[in-house]
Amino acid sequence: MSRALEAYLAQVGSGLKGLTRRRRLTLVRELQAHLLDEAEARGINSESAMAAMLAEKEHPTLLAEEIACGEGQDANHRSGTALAAGMIIGIATGGHMWFEGWRWYIALAFAASQGLAVGAGYFWMRRHWLRLPSWGRMAVAVLTTSLLAIPLGFTTHHGFRPTRLLYGAFTGYLLERHSQERPLWQTLLEPVAFTAFMFFLETVVLGRIHFAWWKVPLELSFNGTILLSVMVATRFRRHLAERRVLTAQEQG
Repeated sequence: MSRALEAYLAQVGSGLKGLTRRRRLTLVRELQAHLLDEAEARGINSESAMAAMLAEKEHPTLLAEEIACGEGQDANHRSGTALAAGMIIGIATGGHMWFEGWRWYIALAFAASQGLAVGAGYFWMRRHWLRLPSWGRMAVAVLTTSLLAIPLGFTTHHGFRPTRLLYGAFTGYLLERHSQERPLWQTLLEPVAFTAFMFFLETVVLGRIHFAWWKVPLELSFNGTILLSVMVATRFRRHLAERRVLTAQEQG
């Protein structure tokens, strides 16, 4: 973590001495997650840029007083933005399934599971692994969204299908990868590579389906929809984080 951010959070934590230690740690962690969200939205990746951003904020003592007065507001904001971003992913993927001809209740179940469990769950839980290195964040994100995707396994006509969990893992991978700007060629390659992997798994390894060329565009378009919904949801959440409570001093 940035030294400037660590010092800023320490000063805020000192101003919250009237609260219990557990509540103080929770609030500081919420503030840290919010500031990191804003830093990502502004493309900040250096110590000097982070220090400049923090210099625009209110003095830590004054901010601690504001947080203590309305300590539940930031958590509510994070819950709301996580839910809204997850709904974008769920509506996009569920809508795609409905247009493909899946029964409405399966498309709705997939939308709810993918949007609320995987999407919103990822956004809500991500603050717990932000201090890990990039490979650690990716591993935890994929593992977490795979577990959150268990309800997706039941969104079929034939009972539980474990391979559905891979859509949750793919979503978590994309969400973590697109937390920062990426080259366009890598972005376009991701759904292609995942589509090829899914066909290899289903046809060669498991022998569950027979390969047919006409199925490739359908699978590729669905995985492309996941990618686009992740990009829209991520940008939407960054947009909200950029306009949250921590206003610049000259705007106060």
